[in-house]
Amino acid sequence: MNTVMPNINLHIYHSSITHESRMLKETQTVAEAGFADQVVLIGRWREGLLESEHIDAKRQIWRVRMRIGANSSSRLVKVIRYVEWFARIFWRYRKCRVTVVNCHSVMELPIAPLFKLLRGSKIIYDTHELETETTGLTGHLQKALRLIERSLIPFASAIITVNGSIAAWYKDTYNLDQVFIVRNIPIQPKHLPKSNVLKDKLGLTTEQMLFIYQGALEEGRGIYLLLNVFQRLPPDKHIVFMGMGTLIDAVKACAQRFPNIHFIPAVPPAQLLEYTCSADVGLSIIENISLSYYLSLPNKVFEYLLAGLPIIVSDFPEMAYVIQKSQAGWAVPVDRDRLYALISQITWEDIQVAQRHASEYRLTIGWHEEAKILRSVYQHLALSDSNC
Repeated sequence: MNTVMPNINLHIYHSSITHESRMLKETQTVAEAGFADQVVLIGRWREGLLESEHIDAKRQIWRVRMRIGANSSSRLVKVIRYVEWFARIFWRYRKCRVTVVNCHSVMELPIAPLFKLLRGSKIIYDTHELETETTGLTGHLQKALRLIERSLIPFASAIITVNGSIAAWYKDTYNLDQVFIVRNIPIQPKHLPKSNVLKDKLGLTTEQMLFIYQGALEEGRGIYLLLNVFQRLPPDKHIVFMGMGTLIDAVKACAQRFPNIHFIPAVPPAQLLEYTCSADVGLSIIENISLSYYLSLPNKVFEYLLAGLPIIVSDFPEMAYVIQKSQAGWAVPVDRDRLYALISQITWEDIQVAQRHASEYRLTIGWHEEAKILRSVYQHLALSDSNC
């Protein structure tokens, strides 16, 4: 009796696969739609994490443990480990029925020819940002990644990215006919908790206006701009930073000096909505330090909107478009004086109007809408197989 091999979908990403919300949503959609019998998220092992981890009946995580030069800082050794990572992935699945491979950044594209040419797999280039134009990417590494992307993108059967501006860049740069847009929008919550947890935690009254920044405390995220602005604002306007990152000490230092600046550590995902809902305005001030940042559409924009919060965002193409469409906040030039002028003039009446728009707009967005597009990508690939 012949045994039918399971249909496997690999999602490969050069990370430790711990907080990759986009990958988890995508793989859940694929598994629930029945496009694969098994879905495997593949990353890199690091100390303290399991090598293998089951998410549910169809999904699992494999963190590849490399054997070569684990403690070496040599560039050559890092390249060798990178090759070893690919070799271990391909060797494990060399005899399996891998129908689709999702490469979640340019770093994974070198594995595409192996699976496409030797196993007949469909390749999805599943970019999370404008891959070769990211912050801090310069010199020889940037040139190498641009070469990899340009050389290997023809192996992709479909290309997915996160917003219209980045999709247009890929189409223009590589003369592509089609790029699918699947935005990284959280799952729409069924109910919004009525909570005052943040103001209670910070000792604020309901009359004091609370702005929230949640996410990575890193360069390019407007952290210093916001600290400067709130140092000058009157005591009835407060900001709370909720997250972790390299700028955490700068935030904590300001929080000790200025009574309207606050910090609390990142909370577990299950508690995040309750905390977000208890603020008055969400902040997403990205700085123009790379083309990828300029064209970005941060996940936190939708986290705020799905929590019913008005938002203040950088006046960049994608974020400004959300403001234009939703009327749920303000797009402001990334300038400390312009940001100060805006926040100092915002009234409770302004917030109430923007909040009504946010409450209406939130009902039109959510991962369920993005999942429709993702399913169409897989259906497109299945149809192209049946037409061969």
